Amino acid sequence: MLCTIRLIKLLISAFYLAGDHFLKGIYSIFGKKLPGSCVVLYYHVVTKDQRSSFARQMDDIIKYARPVSTSSKSHLETGAHHVAVTFDDAFVCIIENALPELLQRNIPSTIFVPTGYLGRYSGWIKNEARQNAQQTVMSENQLRELKAIDMVSIGSHCVTHANLLLLNEQDAKNEIIKSKHDLENILQEGVKTLSFPHGAFNHTHVEFAREVGYKRVFSILPKCAFSGSDEYVTGRVRVDTTDWRLEFRLKLFGAYRWLPVAFALKHKMRSLLRNCLSHNLSEY
Repeated sequence: MLCTIRLIKLLISAFYLAGDHFLKGIYSIFGKKLPGSCVVLYYHVVTKDQRSSFARQMDDIIKYARPVSTSSKSHLETGAHHVAVTFDDAFVCIIENALPELLQRNIPSTIFVPTGYLGRYSGWIKNEARQNAQQTVMSENQLRELKAIDMVSIGSHCVTHANLLLLNEQDAKNEIIKSKHDLENILQEGVKTLSFPHGAFNHTHVEFAREVGYKRVFSILPKCAFSGSDEYVTGRVRVDTTDWRLEFRLKLFGAYRWLPVAFALKHKMRSLLRNCLSHNLSEY
């Protein structure tokens, strides 16, 4: 079933990308300059066995896009496609298996750290069968070593990796603020970015992030990034080393950005169905 859904998404994305290229062709015929585009990718785990697959994906990035940092303030180059690489959860395996491949290709990356688990196993994952459950989060010393690498930046992933929507307002605020302070004490420099755990947040959480000094926050909605100077919440596309080659390339080009519209329509249909059922039941 999951494979079927994955295949359906791939086919829709392929048609979406074809339509994208058609529109770009129309623009070029009329001599119009296309704005630069960007997709932010996010990984969780890159194990030793997955390193070669990750390397092939990084080769695709070099071949089809221009790597940029999430902290880059420069404008996207007109007509060019850009890609930023990020990692949620700050697992040690990223240092061991992903970072060497990134540095070899001069690809910048951002690592988002849940500060309550430094040097420990990923205790927020209760299902021990999941691959992530066996991973260790980077230690303070490892983060300090990463600070010396220009191609790597460190961001916050809150403290306990909790779903902020399940916390009261004060606890959610503490997660957002304390993680920033913890990282800044470790790194002795400002921490400017935040990735919301589970992609769960609301407008209040975004305002907390603004107040404490984050310059940009990241969601997990597959949208194009850095589309405007006033953009604060930036979408990202989830990728895995187990992605099919075509699947990864479609994600790389932002072909999955139709999904937020599908999610919104699905939510609306469910709401309409609930309202309809409630109305019918009230008549009895």
